[in-house]
Amino acid sequence: MTTITMTLSSYDVELKDGKGSITASVTNGSTEPERVVLGAFPGQVTNPPSSTYTTIPNPLRVIAAGATEQYVVQFDTAGAAEGSYPVKLIAYSADDAPEDYADQAKVVTLVVPKPAEKPKPTPGFPWLWVIIGGVVLLAVIGVILFFLFKDANVPDVKTKPQAEAVQIITDAGFKAATSQVESASPEGTVVNQSPAGGEKVGRGSTVNLEIAVPVRATVPAVLGSRIEDAKAAFLAAKLQLDFTQGSTCTSSAFEPLFRPCVVVGVNPDVGSKVNVNALVLVRAEPRFGPIIDPPFNMCKVNPELCVIKLNP
Repeated sequence: MTTITMTLSSYDVELKDGKGSITASVTNGSTEPERVVLGAFPGQVTNPPSSTYTTIPNPLRVIAAGATEQYVVQFDTAGAAEGSYPVKLIAYSADDAPEDYADQAKVVTLVVPKPAEKPKPTPGFPWLWVIIGGVVLLAVIGVILFFLFKDANVPDVKTKPQAEAVQIITDAGFKAATSQVESASPEGTVVNQSPAGGEKVGRGSTVNLEIAVPVRATVPAVLGSRIEDAKAAFLAAKLQLDFTQGSTCTSSAFEPLFRPCVVVGVNPDVGSKVNVNALVLVRAEPRFGPIIDPPFNMCKVNPELCVIKLNP
């Protein structure tokens, strides 16, 4: 007896419309080619024998030594009653009787489901009830809309944090829209609202909230200015001035009269919005030129020349 083994892709087959299939992998474990038959037999002993409901295309095949063949096993239980039907599959040598391989048989259970119940006839469409329901629904919607959009007082949320203010506005039946405004008020709080608190408007209206952000400073226009004038402008703008590594002067005090220390670069750019007390970098260089407008102030450039010295 040769060594023939078999594995199945499934041992339980739930049939759809009475049909189904599985794959049987049959392996010839001997050292010689073998003529192999895959047969289907009743899984139960009955008199008369029960049907196997099975079809195996090309059941007799020559399988090379050590090779595996794939058999498609097809089932068709058309006309069978609801229930389970066992089918025994045996892979055996064509030169032997299938009974000689009974201990290697694989049992597949075919499951025939309960036939689907026929749908009950659909009753006529209840148009009358649909019309009555529609009228009632429209009446309910009308009442809801009346109360939803009826005028109501706008809550006063000034000075409240943004999240709390938006929640109060929406809970009162209004919509909230926010925008930012520079203010000395605590950051993130409401500094103004429109409509104002206490005004009566329709529910669902939008309430515009202005939210405080820190006051910003503007980088002054100091390009071309003497460094002393630039320092004064930065002080007035509440900004700090520092020099970049590319600066070749920091004061006009020790420069010739017609070669003052002038601002030639600013970072961030002139006109930029920055935080108060932010550090702004300038690049300054001595520049030749005529007396700068406004008129040259010798005492500002060289204050030591204007100091009155008293004899000791």
